[in-house]
Amino acid sequence: MKKALSLSIVAVILFSCSQPTTQSVVAKAPVDSLIANWGNSWNNHDSAAVSNLFTADALLIDDDFIGTTTNEIATQWISPNINMVKHFKSTTLQEWSGNDRAGYTGKYQFDAVVNDSVVAKASGVYTVNWIKTDKGDWKITTADIHAIKNLFGK
Repeated sequence: MKKALSLSIVAVILFSCSQPTTQSVVAKAPVDSLIANWGNSWNNHDSAAVSNLFTADALLIDDDFIGTTTNEIATQWISPNINMVKHFKSTTLQEWSGNDRAGYTGKYQFDAVVNDSVVAKASGVYTVNWIKTDKGDWKITTADIHAIKNLFGK
């Protein structure tokens, strides 16, 4: 009887060890759609949509500006620039995502337009970091944007 009980216990242990474990699958951030949303919002000159991409306490740094709230970013960076951006494009250099955070670094380019005339071909690099909110929305927490300047006249 002891032998049968021992064999039963060993069989249960072995059987339970060989069963595959189930892991919950959590969708990672859709980085491609987050970047597409960024570009589309600029190309459509939708300042409200661009502003809505940021958390209330977001940090944005570019060559001439540091904004530490969405209000500051909206009034001092988005509003003065939104109508000048046409044909925004982005090329991925690196991206990463997890269950509640994501990041993207890429090159950007766009036509800077004033009075229906292209006054510059802007380009540069940028890094954007997102968090997933309690409501399931992805919001930008930090953005670091820098223009590429041709210092050598080439």
